[in-house]
Amino acid sequence: MANYVSAPIEYSFKNPNSINLKNLDVNFDMSSKTLINRGLNILVEISTASSSIDIKSPIPQPLNKIQVYAQFDTGANRTSIDIKLATYLNLVSLGTSELITAGGKYNFPNFIVDFQLIETELNPFIDLDVNSCDLSFNLAKNLKRPSIDNFGVLIGRDIMSKWHITWNGPTSTVIISD
Repeated sequence: MANYVSAPIEYSFKNPNSINLKNLDVNFDMSSKTLINRGLNILVEISTASSSIDIKSPIPQPLNKIQVYAQFDTGANRTSIDIKLATYLNLVSLGTSELITAGGKYNFPNFIVDFQLIETELNPFIDLDVNSCDLSFNLAKNLKRPSIDNFGVLIGRDIMSKWHITWNGPTSTVIISD
């Protein structure tokens, strides 16, 4: 069992003893103002897909990784990473997909990555097929220090459907387990 607690300004436990932590992997609180203004953003690690690192792979790649904030997007079928992250990680495109957003239709490359929540015991997602998009992510700012208001990943229902997620609105508590 692991509890997720990030920088005190961004996440903090209000009263961890008030919640039954048995069999939970991730448990964190944030103010209702933070949830209203920014949504549910959590720190994740995105890295080169395990299958791409294998020297037997048709195009072996070095291991590249980055920690970045990700925002839950219940309207997205698949998880998406900002195209600047894909470039920074030197990912090889697997083709393209047409994304339909509130702003219109766009074609962006697809990639495979490894995805993991930081400082948790939740199972990582290995060789996850993801879309890419332009999230107005500021890579230079993230390389200095990841910030909750500068997210580079949208977590789609492909990942969320593998988790048990409980969001208690009155207490602004979110519990995630696999």
